[in-house]
Amino acid sequence: MTTAGMGTTLGGRSMRLPFGPETLQALATLKPWRCAAQILTQWLVCVLAIAVAERLKQWPVTVAAMLVIATRQHAMLVLMHDAAHCLLARKRWFNDTVGNLLLAFPLTLSVARYRAHHFRHHRYLNGEGDPDLADSVIPATRGRFLALLLRDASGLTTIATLRSANSFGMLGLFSKKAPGSRLDRGLAVAFIAAVAALVAGFGVWREFILYWLLPILLFMPAILRVRGIAEHGGRLGNPVATAARSLRVGWIERFLWAPCHINRHWEHHSCPAVPSYNLPQLSRLLAAGDAQCAAANPTQGYFIGPRSLIHELYPAARPEPAHATAPEKGMHGPHGK
Repeated sequence: MTTAGMGTTLGGRSMRLPFGPETLQALATLKPWRCAAQILTQWLVCVLAIAVAERLKQWPVTVAAMLVIATRQHAMLVLMHDAAHCLLARKRWFNDTVGNLLLAFPLTLSVARYRAHHFRHHRYLNGEGDPDLADSVIPATRGRFLALLLRDASGLTTIATLRSANSFGMLGLFSKKAPGSRLDRGLAVAFIAAVAALVAGFGVWREFILYWLLPILLFMPAILRVRGIAEHGGRLGNPVATAARSLRVGWIERFLWAPCHINRHWEHHSCPAVPSYNLPQLSRLLAAGDAQCAAANPTQGYFIGPRSLIHELYPAARPEPAHATAPEKGMHGPHGK
């Protein structure tokens, strides 16, 4: 980074930011209406997808609705990540209440438990103490990677995904040493009771399973695998300037894999106090300050193009020139050179 600016740490290693504390303070300023709009959008898209599927009652439409809902559930996870950093509201109790009731609890998770897990990821980034290290290990070949995504989509890896998420599940709030407040536990009990009463009272068990649980079980594992590998896969030994990945995405990929600017992951690690809606602006400032950093050299999408994630992880083998396979006499024989 440029020598001008202020210092920060990334995974315990120091780096310089190309701007001063006033700029960082402006970037870190929370806008409650932006948070509310982000959360409301995800829920409205889910409601619309269910309404269309129930109106048409055709299996292709139902499956498409489930996929759409899974992408919005992923967006809720991203916003829960903002809540873990207290980026929904500065008052911790209010931030966690909103994050739990509207984002984490609907996905059987807890903001406080995820926060404890995620802060270890920041503290030990790409190191031995990083709890997400295994998520960044890439399969040996492109074929194995794609086959793994197919296994995820078939539900064969769902149990493993749920087991890994159990470290921040909401039921863990009731264990003796779990992080979380008495308010968190009380809200969790009230939330579970309210959902059970509503589902039973309106007799919508089928809809609840079809449109909420199955998207989590069938589509979420593949989405999370792509996201996890995109964030740090292939970069575990990199210096701080490229220890995580920044991706430039189009609107389709943004909808499928990268809601709420989660594709700007290196930028988030550089300045965790900046909310998701300000990450594009942060990215431009960081890129202007260091032409070698991840923000200045983003990966171009996930699966399509010569500079996409999959081509970066699995570069196509280049055929050797003809002369390399049939060396001329005298060049590399007993009398060569």
